[in-house]
Amino acid sequence: MKDKLYKMMNWPEIEAIVYGEEGMPQTILGRHNVSSYTLFQTFQPNAKSVVLILDEEKNTDKSKEYTMELADEAGFYAIAILGKVKSNYHYVVTDLKGKRHIVIDPYDKDIYSNIIQIDNVLADGFADGGMYGAYRLFGSHVTTINGHKGVLFRVWAPNAIRVSVVGEFNEWNGKSHPMIKNEEDGIFSLFIPGLEAGVTYDYELHVKGGRIFVKRDPYARAFAGGRSVVEGDKKYKWTDSDFHGVKALPTDCKKTPLCIYEFDLKDVIGKNGKISDTSADRLIEELITVGYSYVQCTISGDTMYGIYMDIPESDVKKFIAKLHKAGIGIIAVWNPSSYSEGENGLDLFDGTYLYGHMDERKRYNAANGGLYYNYARPEVRAYLMSAARYLIDEFHVDGLHIDGLSSMLYHDFGKYDGEWEANIYGGHENLEAIEFIKAVNVMIHKYFPHIITTTKEVSAFPKVTSSVEDDGLGFDLVWNNGFMEDFISFIKSDPAERDMHKLTDNMSYAYAENYILTISGEDVLSAVEYDHLRVENGATIFDFIPVPDERKPEVKRAALAYIWAHPGKKLICKGQGDDEQLSVLNKLYKELSALYSLDTNPYGFEWINAIDRGDGVLSFIRKDEYLNHSVFVVCNFSENEYATYKFGMPYEGKYKMIFTSDDKKFGGNSSVNTRIKETKEEFYDGRPNSLTLKIAPMSVSYYSYTPYTEQELLKIAEEKVLRFKEKLEKEAKEKAKELKGKSAKS
Repeated sequence: MKDKLYKMMNWPEIEAIVYGEEGMPQTILGRHNVSSYTLFQTFQPNAKSVVLILDEEKNTDKSKEYTMELADEAGFYAIAILGKVKSNYHYVVTDLKGKRHIVIDPYDKDIYSNIIQIDNVLADGFADGGMYGAYRLFGSHVTTINGHKGVLFRVWAPNAIRVSVVGEFNEWNGKSHPMIKNEEDGIFSLFIPGLEAGVTYDYELHVKGGRIFVKRDPYARAFAGGRSVVEGDKKYKWTDSDFHGVKALPTDCKKTPLCIYEFDLKDVIGKNGKISDTSADRLIEELITVGYSYVQCTISGDTMYGIYMDIPESDVKKFIAKLHKAGIGIIAVWNPSSYSEGENGLDLFDGTYLYGHMDERKRYNAANGGLYYNYARPEVRAYLMSAARYLIDEFHVDGLHIDGLSSMLYHDFGKYDGEWEANIYGGHENLEAIEFIKAVNVMIHKYFPHIITTTKEVSAFPKVTSSVEDDGLGFDLVWNNGFMEDFISFIKSDPAERDMHKLTDNMSYAYAENYILTISGEDVLSAVEYDHLRVENGATIFDFIPVPDERKPEVKRAALAYIWAHPGKKLICKGQGDDEQLSVLNKLYKELSALYSLDTNPYGFEWINAIDRGDGVLSFIRKDEYLNHSVFVVCNFSENEYATYKFGMPYEGKYKMIFTSDDKKFGGNSSVNTRIKETKEEFYDGRPNSLTLKIAPMSVSYYSYTPYTEQELLKIAEEKVLRFKEKLEKEAKEKAKELKGKSAKS
């Protein structure tokens, strides 16, 4: 090596490059002015030779090629050219097999300076947790910089000494492409010209203590063989602009009928791992036929930005577009409660608990065995908030169901004394998680008012569906766990010992939150005592009813009819009901405003008969703002038929059966009797009117209510006067007869 070149080079820093310990590789690699020379340096560990090409020297007498010197046998090449070279350049690298490669230098200042400027702008928003669109900047993105198309990588790893992009393109050699670190915020960036979408990669991190390991990209959107995959640069062309967020979805879901179908995306995946058009179309046709307004499923995979079962992203988007075309929304299940332990995931990402907690008492999620996110850390909040935004922006989901909420809200959830640490006030609430959940709901409802947020909360945490302004968590709807637990307990009891209070007590808290009544996969799992094999084999919550098999369908029919009449939105998972009955129930549910519009208002419900008289009968009225829209619901959970069952009614008028779960078309023994039933002016059961009905065994029936018209009321009044007149005349005749008899005796 020439002595002059040798003296220009910073050998300690070169050694850091060669040994993979340099976090600021741009200070050595690339082009640098040294005295009156321009020094070019590159590290090509698999090269046989490297030639520098100066682009501007084309069509001149000067040579455009400069063979670089091997400064270090590990593959460090350098050359010094007299003068200030400002032209574009690239390298021609000949590998050990003799194959030539054109390499655009990632460490050319004209390339990396653009990235650093952006990183400096990012620092504030990311560091304060307010970057809702972090997924657009972190991860891998196909882009063009300084006229070169390639892939830009960004990752947050503040405690790492060095982070490198590794992949097939550099034979997974972590010394080949060290990333450029922004010391202020710990963001590592690197643009690699020439890479394309679909390339597999990961990050190799060199951390304190000399440990070196490989991690998946936390923001990767696709994986292959457990490796991160560069996302495509072709954006999916959505065709649902008339549906998504504009016309079909309600702005106030509390006053809207919501019928949600919970399913698993596996149901529409073919053998090739992609979504089958045939299966998807068949499912959507069933959803239309039965009358569901939403589906709920998991889209995310085992990472925050990955896709469930590594389904191609475009397949999921195409499926969602089909749902929207059919007028059906989609609620995505999203779990920000914890991440899994594992060598290549978020655990100890940069050698520290970057995304989690140093303190073991805060670290472990006893509910699922994962590791809690550190919600107090702004960069972690940005990571999670961005993931929620990602599902809405990129997949056009219409709602988020936040899973694992209860385990987030309390430090002691599922833990014993000594395994958790109290908050600053001495309580067990996880204050940072609570503020995070509030922030998620505020963000969603501010920027996406048509998006609904739902959750399941099992610890009786207050104000889950109250607004954040009212010190609530800000959810739109929450699952009514108490209702379903009591209901499952009721139907699994021996018919002779069923406690009707299991069905009535829930009304004492029915308006504490905005509820969804569920027959979810979790409910089924609970009903079968967490026997996963039974669930996989198609178990239902009705399989273990202690009645003969031939009687179970009537219990199922009555149960579904009861749930659909009860206050609360509806969710049911695959296989839990008969589609023919559900289609009728959903149709009535959508048509009869009394069944949904006042779900969250006590005025919308009135018990008629809630006292356990030992006959298995309950009855109530569902109402909306208009009295003539009321629906009278009669439930008989006994095996007895009642030919003349009398009810005390608050209003005089006419009732007509519009539905019965015992209908022959559902497999029952009767049919809808549309004959008008009129109330009788008779004080009964504490009410001024009575109504007598025939009730089939193990059945639930709906009756529409029609008040008397003025003409009918006039006629009734006239008949009443006539009856009163006849009564008086009869009494007068009897009195006269009595007096006549007394006179004759005297």
